[in-house]
Amino acid sequence: MVIVPSLDVREGRPADGSRVSVADRARELVRDGATELHLVDLDGAASGTFANLDVLTEAARAAAVPCRLAGGVSRVEQAIDAAQRGFAGVLFSSAVFGDDDLVRRIARLGDTAIVEIEARDGFLAPRGGERSLAQVATGRGALASARAALLAGVSALYVIDLSAEGRLSGPPLALIDAIRAVVGHQVTLHAGGGVRNLEDLRALAARGVASVVIGRALAERRFTLHDAQRAALHA
Repeated sequence: MVIVPSLDVREGRPADGSRVSVADRARELVRDGATELHLVDLDGAASGTFANLDVLTEAARAAAVPCRLAGGVSRVEQAIDAAQRGFAGVLFSSAVFGDDDLVRRIARLGDTAIVEIEARDGFLAPRGGERSLAQVATGRGALASARAALLAGVSALYVIDLSAEGRLSGPPLALIDAIRAVVGHQVTLHAGGGVRNLEDLRALAARGVASVVIGRALAERRFTLHDAQRAALHA
């Protein structure tokens, strides 16, 4: 299981209050041992417009490791542009479940496209993405959406329980188990949100999760990136 530090950006600056530039913060994470980064445009997630795309592109190039772009992506054209800018992958907002044909087109992008299952109490609660899509997707069952992704040919899902995100209340283990029962091993599962300690990482690795995105726990130095990587390998 790959440990992927999250670098969230708001108004062109790291959202964690770092005084360095976004590119320098990306370099710091790589020096700490990151082999992949999760770069999030918080303004894009809130408004649907990627105001920080150039800054994130610069950070991805500075990091010189595979970087995923996230923050409310809901159009195939955005993913193609991200690939041309050098991003290794894109996370699509669960808003895309508002259009079944769009999900099929995303599936054709292959392994570079990861579709989010942003859930709250078992139902989708999209953050960002086109408003019309989000309105249709909101309230759709998380498990039904995972099955729709499987049938559409989506290669990977990113599972997050929004009620746990940023609260250090544990990763969405029950939801991951339920989604695994639906999609089997035909769809790669990634996870994020709520990781508190190394035991959480071992539990995710034991479930065959391919990668986990970690933000707050690393920022608060609850464990080091090296310790997290070791725990992921020895689950």
